[in-house]
Amino acid sequence: MAGAAFSGNFSHTLDPKGRAIIPAAFRAALGEKFTIGLNGKFTAVALYPSDRWASISEELNKIPESDAPGMSYVRLIVGNSFADCELDAQGRVLLPPPLRQKARLQKDIRFVGVGGYFEVWDEEAYQRESAAAEADIDALMRHVNGQYH
Repeated sequence: MAGAAFSGNFSHTLDPKGRAIIPAAFRAALGEKFTIGLNGKFTAVALYPSDRWASISEELNKIPESDAPGMSYVRLIVGNSFADCELDAQGRVLLPPPLRQKARLQKDIRFVGVGGYFEVWDEEAYQRESAAAEADIDALMRHVNGQYH
């Protein structure tokens, strides 16, 4: 995977205002301006560097306005994204309340690198997702090897 700038995972907490300190390992690759949205399954908040978001936007812009189901998808993705976000002087970012609610983020969170962007999971939800993936690793490997090789 080219540009796998985000790897590893880090436990953190949200402050009472919904701000999170971005792990130092992710800050440089995130850049000065970035977009906050949701991951593909709406199970986590996702932070996209501007170049990655530009690529996603380019693909979404290919969907014609006459494609009603396609536009419903575009509305979900773009309507749940916040562009031109920045870190404050302490390396924190406010995770928008609607996204925190959709991803069911509580106080304990987990940052998870997924290559070209990273996700912010509720800690308990991440533990469940991770355990399920580990339990199904053989099927996941067959899927990935059959799909991409």
